[in-house]
Amino acid sequence: MGQIWVYLWTAWDWSRSALALFSVAGISIMGLVAAAYALFKFLGEKWLNQKFAEQLEAYKSEQARELERLRHKINGVFDRTKRLHDREYEVLPEVWAKLVEAKNWAGGYLSPFQQYADVGRMSDVDLVEFLDKTSFLEAQKRDIKNASNRQDLYIKICEMHQYFDVMEKLRGASVGLSKDGIFVIPSLRDDMKKLIELIHSAVIEHQINQEHNVRPRMKEGGDKLKNEGELLFEKIEESVAARLWDSTTVEV
Repeated sequence: MGQIWVYLWTAWDWSRSALALFSVAGISIMGLVAAAYALFKFLGEKWLNQKFAEQLEAYKSEQARELERLRHKINGVFDRTKRLHDREYEVLPEVWAKLVEAKNWAGGYLSPFQQYADVGRMSDVDLVEFLDKTSFLEAQKRDIKNASNRQDLYIKICEMHQYFDVMEKLRGASVGLSKDGIFVIPSLRDDMKKLIELIHSAVIEHQINQEHNVRPRMKEGGDKLKNEGELLFEKIEESVAARLWDSTTVEV
């Protein structure tokens, strides 16, 4: 603002000098005023145009910097989102597969309908050949061969191996979810964790019933898995499918 006063004061000095000169020359006061006004208007417009141009250029520069900052921020968010989704699509099928495997193995272990080879009717030679094809420990094979009731001991050892196998599958599902669950949406991760807990409780309950021949049988865990687990499993399946297929169904 100080600059315009410099212009104006210069114009006024010039006008006073010109006024004195023009008065000597016989030029009218009105003509001098008109000339002074024209000069003032010219200098004022020039100053205003200069200031406007400077402010416009500063505004454009600021806008350019802001747009660049926003572009960088948007690109960063998009890149992180893409990486997260890519990782989710990698781990989600693996976590789902381990969960399904654990559920299926548990279902076989918990089923009241079990089939076992009739080792009690086998000859010693046939029994040895049969047991060699199993994953039993050598000590367990010897115990079955020397047992007075081969069938009962064989079933007991089979159930023990089933139990350990199921627990191993559950452990794999739980570890997988703990390790990669951060890439799974929280609601789906919580449902998976709850299903693993339901299966685990039912398996432990069944193992205690079998090992200690509990009468009457404990069934709270098994009933809860049956009543809540199946519905929860279907919900998880739908959620997993929705997450994996979402990109192919979204309208662009």
